[in-house]
Amino acid sequence: MNGFFEMMAAPIATALVLVAMHSHLGYHVVRRGVIFVDIALAQVAAFGVAIALLMGGEIGTGTTWAVALGSTFLGALLISRTRTRNHTVPQEAYIGIIYAVFSAAMILVLTQVPHGGEEIRHLLVGAILWVTWPVFFKTAALYGLMGLLLWIWRGPLLRISTNPRGARSAGLRLRRWDLLFYMILGTVVTSSVQIAGVLLVFTLLVVPTVMGMRLFGGMRVQFLYTLAVGVLAVAIGSAASYALDLPTGAAIVCTFGLLLGAQVLIEPYLKK
Repeated sequence: MNGFFEMMAAPIATALVLVAMHSHLGYHVVRRGVIFVDIALAQVAAFGVAIALLMGGEIGTGTTWAVALGSTFLGALLISRTRTRNHTVPQEAYIGIIYAVFSAAMILVLTQVPHGGEEIRHLLVGAILWVTWPVFFKTAALYGLMGLLLWIWRGPLLRISTNPRGARSAGLRLRRWDLLFYMILGTVVTSSVQIAGVLLVFTLLVVPTVMGMRLFGGMRVQFLYTLAVGVLAVAIGSAASYALDLPTGAAIVCTFGLLLGAQVLIEPYLKK
């Protein structure tokens, strides 16, 4: 047991920070109906990491983070420009295209990098097991800053997420606020994708939020529930990873899937 806590303390603490930040962002993502925007931005960030690796950088360094962030801001700009009043083509279609193109671009870049196959696996499932306390503190500080910005601008961002027509009628410039939101989301994703991988980032943003929305109507109750679900999934997934010698990120993703499936099955009995 002591070995488990010594090895897993920093990864678990980091995962819980990811849960708290991504659960809040996930509410906006789901309410906007752009479910795959997070995985698209995560993939754009992964492409930026691949570019940095091609230039001789290493995952986890400041240079790689800066290149990935610049790439993610480009993705944020592209996604913010896809919002239109004419819904002939759903915004999700453009987001899917961005995801596919940057996924293919990442693979093309990494084929030119030594051990590129290993890097692809790393970017998909992450390496959260090897997170250290300095990485945890850097991540917590960055997310704290992003959380502060979300709190300062919570009014217009929430209004746009829940009632875009009313926000437009009130004079809010939706594309500008979209760009701001996606830049914050992209900044968070740029850090988390190098730690947790694309799959876990997507799971943290969407699955807990969906579980909360299925049971509760109030935003505050939903958020508290998503935190509880996140803590439970991280604890179970991390323990299973340690006991069975499995990749930690993938184990946590599967745990979230099992919890969602279990909730769906028992919901009819809870609502009676």
